[in-house]
Parts: sequence; structure tokens; C-alpha cells
Amino acid sequence: MPLENKETLLHEAAGKVFEEATTASLGSPCNTVIVYHLKKKFGKDPYEVFTDDPKEFFKGLEEVFGAAAECMVGLIGAFIVRKYEIACTAEEFVALVVKGDELSKRRLREILFCVASQDEKKC
Repeated sequence: MPLENKETLLHEAAGKVFEEATTASLGSPCNTVIVYHLKKKFGKDPYEVFTDDPKEFFKGLEEVFGAAAECMVGLIGAFIVRKYEIACTAEEFVALVVKGDELSKRRLREILFCVASQDEKKC
């Protein structure tokens, strides 16, 4: 798969799980408000930021949620683990996002690729 297509696939997977998790827990209007503020802060698709620089994405969530940003990421992590049967805990997911180093970024991208490929395999 060409790199550009893979990046698009990962951004779409990030958007899908973020929307599903926040809508299921907080409702659609809350999801819309969060995404609006993140787009305004980043000046681009927040899910591109998530896949390219998860630590920066987390900082953006902190601006919207304050200290509850970590809980929001944990909520998303728990949703991913439960719905997509990813071999990761919610706590590990939070640590990956908060740390945001190259190893963490690579693992997050693997998780998102598994979400995107959910019909073909379980990860």
C-alpha cells in the first residue's frame, strides 16, 4: 500500500475510534465541540496530529479538558481495546499517547492499522 494511502487510512481510523468512543460516552454534541476546538487549535485535521504527533494531540486535549484529558484518552483506549480486541490495555494506550516518543508513535500506528484492518484480522 502506498505511504499516502496508509497515512489516510490511519487518520480515518483515528477519527473513527475517537468519534465512536466520545459519542458513545459523552454524546454526539460533545464530540462535535471537542473536534471543533481541536481543529481550531491545530489548524488542521486533529487526527493527522494524533497519528503524526500524539503528544501534541494530548496537549490539545489538555487545553479542552484540562486535567481530565488523561481520562478522555483512557476512555478512547478502553473503547478500542474492547471493541476491536486490540492487544493493549487502556492504561498502556494512555501511556503511549502521553509519552509520544518514536516507539510509542509506532505502536499507536500499529493499533490504528489493526482498527482499520479489523475485518481481516484481530490484533
